[in-house]
Amino acid sequence: MRAAQETRTPMDVYEAIHTRRDVEAFDQTLPAREVIERLIEAATWAPNHRMTEPWRFHVVAGEARDNLGAEVAGWLAGKGEPEALGVSANAKLMRAPVTIFLSQSGSPDDPVRELEDYAACAAAMQNLLLAARAEGLVAHVSTDRMIGYEAIKQHLGLSQYDRVVVMVNVGSIREGATPKQGVRRPAVVTWQWA
Repeated sequence: MRAAQETRTPMDVYEAIHTRRDVEAFDQTLPAREVIERLIEAATWAPNHRMTEPWRFHVVAGEARDNLGAEVAGWLAGKGEPEALGVSANAKLMRAPVTIFLSQSGSPDDPVRELEDYAACAAAMQNLLLAARAEGLVAHVSTDRMIGYEAIKQHLGLSQYDRVVVMVNVGSIREGATPKQGVRRPAVVTWQWA
């Protein structure tokens, strides 16, 4: 079992939760690799029933974004899709200096474990997002149809049973851009508090 590490950036967890916002406007400054490694390490502390650790992280940065974009565009063209769809996919991959694909290692013979592992990957994503906020970075979460493209799965080396859960763009906010501001409705809660 991993030992707990000291907090690197002092930020209250509630502050991180309440101030984290989705951003789609990034400057193209590449964060230090060590920072991205810390985000991923934080993600792996997510709760995970049976300790299956189903998450896999695939970091695409720099010129690798161009390569993946070309592969996706070629795959879409081969399927007879409009060229605009490939252009759109490439633009999404170029949005931020770093894209982290979080995938789930599949368990096709155990539907309960499959669901538990999907939930664990979602929790890992939240840890990653809060760690990015604590590091002073911004992120954009995408569950766009692109994460289901076979070209993405092939590029990342996933098996037929694995799936991409989310694509997270990470970087610094572009000067003058503003994060998305959402209004949160009160939680729907049923209390049975005896």
